[in-house]
Amino acid sequence: MSDLKEITKEEFKNINEIQIENSQNINQLGILEFQIQKLTKEKLNITNNIELTEQKFQDELKKVEKKYGNINLDLSTGKFTETKENSELITK
Repeated sequence: MSDLKEITKEEFKNINEIQIENSQNINQLGILEFQIQKLTKEKLNITNNIELTEQKFQDELKKVEKKYGNINLDLSTGKFTETKENSELITK
């Protein structure tokens, strides 16, 4: 059997500190990966909401177009002007 020998206290301290630092880094990486997954899901949710909102917007514009014809709508005031095509159809 071989005799047990020891490294110096300083060597042991250095190795131990490096191991602790490495464990902390690995832990931080895991936390970041979890946050990335959460943010990716949140991004997907927001993207889906944007698509739904855009579809609602287009649907409402189609309703307005059906009622008033082709118009130039000022979205900040709700006022509109008829397009040339629409004016020509009305006057004919």
